[in-house]
Amino acid sequence: MTLKQNNIMNIYPSCSKISVAEHENVTSQSGCLMAKPTAHIGFDIFATSYFDSVTIRKLCSLATCLLVVFFIFCLTNLVPRVFSCTNILVSKGASVDGSVSITYTADSAGFFPQLSIFPAKDHKPDTVIIVPENEYHPEVKIKQIPRTHQVLGVIWEPNTSHGDHFPRQGCINEFQLAIAETTFGGYEDLVNPKAAINYPMLITFALQRAKTAREAIDVMVNLIDEYGYCDVGESISIADKNEAWVFEIVGTGPRELSKGNNTVWVAKRVPDGEISVHANQARIGEIPEKNDPNNCFYSGNIRKFAIEQKLYDPNSGKPFRFDEAYGNIDTKSKRVCESRVWSIFNRAAPSQKFSPDYHRGVENAAPYSWSIKPDKKLSIADIMALMRDNYEGTDFDMTKGIDAGNYGTPRRWRPLYWKVKGDENEYSWERPISTQQTGFSIVTQSRSNLPDPVGGVLWYGVDDSFLTCYFPLYCGISGLPKSFTVGSIREFSWDSTWWVTNLLSNYANLKYSVIAPDIIAVQKELELKFFTLQNPVEKTAAEIFKTNPELSKQYLTDYSISQAELVAARWKQLATDIFTKHNDGYVRTKEGKYPNEASAYPEEWLKRVLKEKPNVFKLPVEKKPNINREYFESSARKIFESGFDLLPKSKIDEIKINQNEKSKFINKTILETRINQFEIFFADRKLIESFENKTYDKDKTKAEIEKSIATINTQKVPIFVQFAVLWFNAGKYDDKELEVCKRILETF
Repeated sequence: MTLKQNNIMNIYPSCSKISVAEHENVTSQSGCLMAKPTAHIGFDIFATSYFDSVTIRKLCSLATCLLVVFFIFCLTNLVPRVFSCTNILVSKGASVDGSVSITYTADSAGFFPQLSIFPAKDHKPDTVIIVPENEYHPEVKIKQIPRTHQVLGVIWEPNTSHGDHFPRQGCINEFQLAIAETTFGGYEDLVNPKAAINYPMLITFALQRAKTAREAIDVMVNLIDEYGYCDVGESISIADKNEAWVFEIVGTGPRELSKGNNTVWVAKRVPDGEISVHANQARIGEIPEKNDPNNCFYSGNIRKFAIEQKLYDPNSGKPFRFDEAYGNIDTKSKRVCESRVWSIFNRAAPSQKFSPDYHRGVENAAPYSWSIKPDKKLSIADIMALMRDNYEGTDFDMTKGIDAGNYGTPRRWRPLYWKVKGDENEYSWERPISTQQTGFSIVTQSRSNLPDPVGGVLWYGVDDSFLTCYFPLYCGISGLPKSFTVGSIREFSWDSTWWVTNLLSNYANLKYSVIAPDIIAVQKELELKFFTLQNPVEKTAAEIFKTNPELSKQYLTDYSISQAELVAARWKQLATDIFTKHNDGYVRTKEGKYPNEASAYPEEWLKRVLKEKPNVFKLPVEKKPNINREYFESSARKIFESGFDLLPKSKIDEIKINQNEKSKFINKTILETRINQFEIFFADRKLIESFENKTYDKDKTKAEIEKSIATINTQKVPIFVQFAVLWFNAGKYDDKELEVCKRILETF
């Protein structure tokens, strides 16, 4: 969705350069109410300012003169491809509890969503929605219906310099109807700048006017037939309590509006018991010869227009496919779009062993099926897991390889496509379902066995879907969690959970394999809590609904807000905990200690470093003495005993250590100390050499050896102290032995 706000939506002046009158309010011939977002989100989601018609026309005229230049720039620089969102559709028979679900990742750099409620409202007969005139069309008045439904969705800061004047989009309405989308783009010359409606308007109007998926399709078809469609190709997911559909639409190019010819569209149902996916590439393929209202139906011009535009050759002997005719599919789109389709199918039905050939661009590879039957019915937790994916465990695993960095981050910074000087090839990063530029993501639930306010749930999360925490918002709630309705992309704020989540995700990218697990642990804890509470909460709400529907809605409102604010509070605390724990490359222990070394680099990454710089980090080889363990320990024992003996008698008496304690201490130290640790402390090479078998002839007298050791001991008394420190810190002694250690250390 939202990548279009920054790119595609800004390309086409007729749809993106409009000021849309607030569709909740009345417009008369003498003036109109212009939408203006305010800081307050809730029932009164828009403040209004009055402008007379002449002023509006002057402003529009001036703006469009400037925007024509912008339109040409965008058309030549920004149109080719946009890769943003991912949708999964789960039919009733494919879910564990009979839910119909859709998912949505709204992916766009700089997109800052704010939760919002578009309340149900009665409208006077003359209510219209004004699309002001511009260079391409006169003022358009869209008729409002007598009553619009309540919709739960998002608003965002309008980028008016890019013509974004409809900064809102619905997600689910009070009747459990849910809608989402992904942009497939298609051919740029099929965009009609003379049309009035773009896709956020189309989705939101459908949610405000329809109760079922089929009604929503009818609403959208009627709107585009009358007012035209000014946007690029879209795949729109629609779910109600019983069915899931996909509605795909493209324009028919710059032309005067003519009912039945303004767009090309097709609607296809997901078979019950199956799931489907679309990810920025048209997915509806072969269509039936005749409309089938129960499974697949389409606009009357779907084949004729394709033939006219030379997008389909009826003499080719090939069946007509919507995706191939209008999708503008190429190797790039297959790589970054169909890879996501493959991944979801592959994880939902591993038994079917889907080939990667199509998304890798292998010639003549068959496209993926429209829908599949999963190996097992899916729970909401399963669907969320499908939304959290970086191709782990496949040949395309983004947490592996040099491109994942030293700590396996699955994120790849833009641009997706890149070249290297001197290499004529073009390359592409993988594009996973989970991505850093996600503004928000959702998983919806629509259930026919529960009252609408109880059965419809919007599981909502912000930022990267892999590290976000989804929480439930019921479709009939009357209030929203404040921390998800405030803030701005222009300035970080601890009051905004979007910013806190984004901050944590970015911090995790520094040492992903080390930090991300700490975030995921809290994510799992909270989501498990929500799943555990869901059944008893809904059972209570449904019981209350029987006698007092409004009280039931209030109960679910309070519950939704409390759980959302719990996430907000825990994420703030999590940020504090993680910044404290993961500091300067170290991982701080629960006791507040810093280990001697920072977390080690992965061995595979170190091997790559050495391969690239084989001699830069290499230390000179130094000859190591071949130490006889038995002889070494015997000599070391004498050193320790001599160390004690070097203490003045007054000190021995002071620390009150008897011979048994001394022997026990020495034995423990000798047994638990490795040779290499002795080597570290015996830095004097002569001392080390003195323990080599070659240094002392076996025939030497005991007196000579003891004399030599005594000399060494005299020089190396601090070594004994260092051993005591080493084992004291390592906690290798029992309480009594530790006390002996302390007494020795205090003495020195």
